[in-house]
Amino acid sequence: MLLLAISRVADLLILDEPTDGLDPAAIEDVMRELVTIAATSGTTMFFSSHQLAEVDLIADHIGIIDQGRMIVSGSLDDIKARYQRLRVVLANSAELPTRWENGVESVKQEGRVVSLLASGNVDAIVEQAKSIPGAVVEQYPVTLKEIFLEHVRSN
Repeated sequence: MLLLAISRVADLLILDEPTDGLDPAAIEDVMRELVTIAATSGTTMFFSSHQLAEVDLIADHIGIIDQGRMIVSGSLDDIKARYQRLRVVLANSAELPTRWENGVESVKQEGRVVSLLASGNVDAIVEQAKSIPGAVVEQYPVTLKEIFLEHVRSN
């Protein structure tokens, strides 16, 4: 069915789990062909998938839906730029702020290590974390999978 849709050079392709059941080589071929089609023909693709690595490869814009609600949407590049993971290692006697700056989506602490997911206002959050006496702050990009899991598991 996918080949038939592609051969007709449609303006819009609606693809629901298009690589489901395919082996890794076939997945690679299908994904490469879809990217080529989008780039050369201007075909718009509505791509629904639970395989977030595939979505990450092909999507310009994404929407994450949980229990029928759109919980994240926008340009994939903008979303990846907006979300950051902060790892804060606390000194032995350091205490966390009672209230974090706006933009902190989640805070998880394991011993002296605190993991924050920030979805905006990252510079202010980093400064707040650095103001904790003796804290060491590291900043990391997050994957689409991490963004998905943080939002779906928190609901």
